[in-house]
Amino acid sequence: MATAFSVSPILRLRRSTQSSNYTMLAAAAWQTVYLNTKAYAWMLLSGKIHLVNMVAGDAIDIRVSTRHLVGGNWIVEDLFDYLDAQPTNKQKITIGSIVDTFGVRVEMRQTAGALIICYCEFFEAVR
Repeated sequence: MATAFSVSPILRLRRSTQSSNYTMLAAAAWQTVYLNTKAYAWMLLSGKIHLVNMVAGDAIDIRVSTRHLVGGNWIVEDLFDYLDAQPTNKQKITIGSIVDTFGVRVEMRQTAGALIICYCEFFEAVR
């Protein structure tokens, strides 16, 4: 017998519509793979970036930034760099939870090697 119960609509988990395959841009240009600047409290619960397509000679940077004021400057929270083919147990990078009210941005760039495609998946808790 199924049990019915209501779930409070405070925050609900959802897969971001920005989850997709991203082809890295030429000239080591930063590419935004996730951006959220909602005007109310929400959470980036998790981000996964797949680096399975990296080979010897590739270099990828991942930058996570937040805003601390409405319309304020972006502040870099984390900057990661990955070189060459990634070991089997490190081909999927996880970005942890960020509680925010003013903005979260995840960017990537490829600084060496033939341009590759990276699959990125993000989960949010929103109203």
